[in-house]
Amino acid sequence: MRLFCAAGAVGLCGLHALAGLSQSSLTSPGGFVQAGADTSTAGSFNWPGDDLATVINGPGSMLNEISFSGIGIVQRQANASALNLNNKVTITGGMGFVLIEAFNNSPNSSAFPIAAGNGGWKDTLTITNPAHNGQAGTLVFTVNTFVFLRATGFAGSAAVRTTAYKDNQQLMINSLFNAGDSDVLNTDRQYGNYAIATFGTPNEDSKVVNDDVTFAVPFTFGTPFSLGVYTWGFASMRSSSSVGGNSTGLVEGARVRWGGIISILAGTTPVTGTSTVGSAAGKDWGPATQPPDACPGDFNYDGVTDDADFVIFVTAYNILDCADPAMPGICAPDMNGDGFVDDADFVEFLVAYNNLVCV
Repeated sequence: MRLFCAAGAVGLCGLHALAGLSQSSLTSPGGFVQAGADTSTAGSFNWPGDDLATVINGPGSMLNEISFSGIGIVQRQANASALNLNNKVTITGGMGFVLIEAFNNSPNSSAFPIAAGNGGWKDTLTITNPAHNGQAGTLVFTVNTFVFLRATGFAGSAAVRTTAYKDNQQLMINSLFNAGDSDVLNTDRQYGNYAIATFGTPNEDSKVVNDDVTFAVPFTFGTPFSLGVYTWGFASMRSSSSVGGNSTGLVEGARVRWGGIISILAGTTPVTGTSTVGSAAGKDWGPATQPPDACPGDFNYDGVTDDADFVIFVTAYNILDCADPAMPGICAPDMNGDGFVDDADFVEFLVAYNNLVCV
């Protein structure tokens, strides 16, 4: 497995062989990712940022994790298989973004197999303003989610969820929080949530998500606090039954990223004058974060154009129509940008494939 540390990173990327990473165990500034795959689970899932080991721990399961300190980029992969069942996941994370690809294909009688990526980042911020130091304030920011979700069969499912923490405590819903176009959760926590599932008829469902969620974190001017944003994405099943056949779930091209600061309030009033947002990681949190660009053909952002990218290409070639206005931005394998994934793109992919290493 590959480990990437960005040039100029604060500290060193750290490798953890055993599970145990979570938002509460993470040292600020830094982040972590977990990739987990299991052929059988209890069917429940925790909040993003919690340890995947509580869910993915069955015989034959795979759970790989890694953390980084400061500004780094890390990645992990996992897969699991059984009779007529296979799943896999790749997750890449850095300060301000998480990228996830996940797929599950399993019999309807399976006991909730899953491929899941979980991770995010944490930084220590100090917001100062000469007119308001010592007063209560609120930092309002957005997180953008872009993803293609697809499910097939009787009970396929796929989802992406994001939440945020201050000083390791999950943010509670307040008047400034806005869930955007999220699928509604019955919770008092701030979240972004996007999910699909099939229920037999129709036996296929998909949707494109490109949405901003507005988070609002209370703080005290001049007092440091940690802010963490975490995401999970999973491909799984909504039920286990005696219905014949297989179901699938797909999380493709998930990009969850910091969308930038909208406003800083003192009490309920936007501040006037200059406010400074200090970052222990040395990052400018004012604008949106742009995830790193993949090199040509590296559709899963793992630094190599290889067979895993070929699978993504074939999926797009056989299924996706990039000319469909309902599918904006999904067709990464449309390498020549003509709106279709076809033989011309395959020629370009072969050139990138033969080049192999991108970093």
